[in-house]
Amino acid sequence: MNEEKNATAVQAKIRNEIANLLHTRFNVPEASVSESAEGWFFGLHALLTPRELTYLAHMLEMQYNIQFCSPEYDDPRFYSLAGLSEIIEEKTALKSCKTSDNHKCIPCVTD
Repeated sequence: MNEEKNATAVQAKIRNEIANLLHTRFNVPEASVSESAEGWFFGLHALLTPRELTYLAHMLEMQYNIQFCSPEYDDPRFYSLAGLSEIIEEKTALKSCKTSDNHKCIPCVTD
């Protein structure tokens, strides 16, 4: 249960950092970000264009030293603020993905 609380706190921190990026780098109003924490980046109340989402993904990869893989881009969670924070938390906690020379995501080997 303590791990669950910790994961939730980490996700909230990541969600706040993403919200800050959306506000400062993409000029998304703070009210729109907080209202759509569980909503989608695209659709009727879209916050980002596809190009902006690509830039956001790149910034997050650099900030968290992670590499998104095809399964993450296919994961519906990737396209919401709450879901994206979950994916980042999982990747940083488990270090489940790294980039090889041919830029494919492969599992990390842990000792």
